[in-house]
Amino acid sequence: MFDYAQVQLLGRATKDAELHHINDEQQTPRATFTIACNIPTRRRGEVLTTTIYRRIMVLGSFANYVANCQQSGGLKGRLINVVGVMADERVGEDEYLEITRVAPGSGAIKIMDRRNHDG
Repeated sequence: MFDYAQVQLLGRATKDAELHHINDEQQTPRATFTIACNIPTRRRGEVLTTTIYRRIMVLGSFANYVANCQQSGGLKGRLINVVGVMADERVGEDEYLEITRVAPGSGAIKIMDRRNHDG
């Protein structure tokens, strides 16, 4: 039996995604980006907001979806809802970073708005 740590996050992209292997039939498309999530906490009757940052890795057709959304106005600042699995991304021989992995069949992604930067 496999145990998975499923997570749902709602936040805004801190910058455009890094795209890899988009339109490449030989390798799995991948997009990585970071979202900022605001978490309200109540202390002594006062509501405070803490911001946490989570790195997201989107695979397959979901990566193509992110690339298409990014081409139409950019990803930075957009509200994104992801459902994925907590995982580790290898960044060195013995170095790993926490990541939320989102792939068809095991997660979902929805880019929900295009912020108006004019006002």
